[in-house]
Amino acid sequence: MGVDHVVLLSQLMIEEVAILVTPVLAVTLVISLLINIVQVVTSLQDQMLSAVPRLLATGAALFFLMPWMWRHLAHYSIGVLGDFHQVLK
Repeated sequence: MGVDHVVLLSQLMIEEVAILVTPVLAVTLVISLLINIVQVVTSLQDQMLSAVPRLLATGAALFFLMPWMWRHLAHYSIGVLGDFHQVLK
């Protein structure tokens, strides 16, 4: 296996991670911004008020996006392992 093939596999893996993580991070970012705006407007600075909704939103995003994430990861794995005979050369 050449260096070019290793670089290509690494690049594909990093792209796949970015695709899978982006929706969850976007949900967390939006919820965090909304909570921060509410805290600034109401002058509430309680840490629990900011942590609990973020955790719940991230958990809900993971729960609802998990089927899509599994399908996407399965297609990626099949694609990588389908060309595995080239790696063994």
